Amino acid sequence: MKKLVLAAALLALAAPVRAQNAQPSAAPPAREKFAQTAAMTDMFEIQAGRLAQQKSTEKAYKDFAAMIISDHTKTSEQLKSMAPKLHVQLPQELDRAHKAKIEELSSVDGAAFDRRFKAAQLEGHKQAIAEFERYANSGDNADLKSWAEQTLPTLKTHLQHAEALPNPGPAPTTGSAAPAHKEPASKEPASKGATPQMNGAQGGSRSE
Repeated sequence: MKKLVLAAALLALAAPVRAQNAQPSAAPPAREKFAQTAAMTDMFEIQAGRLAQQKSTEKAYKDFAAMIISDHTKTSEQLKSMAPKLHVQLPQELDRAHKAKIEELSSVDGAAFDRRFKAAQLEGHKQAIAEFERYANSGDNADLKSWAEQTLPTLKTHLQHAEALPNPGPAPTTGSAAPAHKEPASKEPASKGATPQMNGAQGGSRSE
């Protein structure tokens, strides 16, 4: 009987150890950071592309938007399917910085939108390429490194297309030219008014 009790106690002690060993280990910080950055990039590009399709009046911008929506949707789905095996938690929504960029794009239309959208695309894709190259060269997970290497050509293509987008017209300037035309107009009546006074004075002296 004592042997049975002892065996049961040993099994009870061993159960938590087995359960702990069965749990997936946490991903290294570098892997977690890269996966989260890549997921954030995908979400931002998809949302920014949708805004471009709504707000831009240029066909080149709309076509570019369609391309980045399609490509970043694919990479987002690929990364989500890899996440469980990588033991990483991917973000479900944009962080504060990316939300602010989306709000900024949402506040403008037409050429003003195109200017900010192009600037955001150039900056965002340069940063993404640097992050992907860094992990592809020195990442800790073979599958994620391979995915980064395979995704890099797409990001570089996006950057090339962003650089080739036509530059929108310059931002309109107001209030600088109007005051300059008002000053001469205000001086003319004064100079004309002085002439009759002088003539009147001369006329008075002649009558005397």
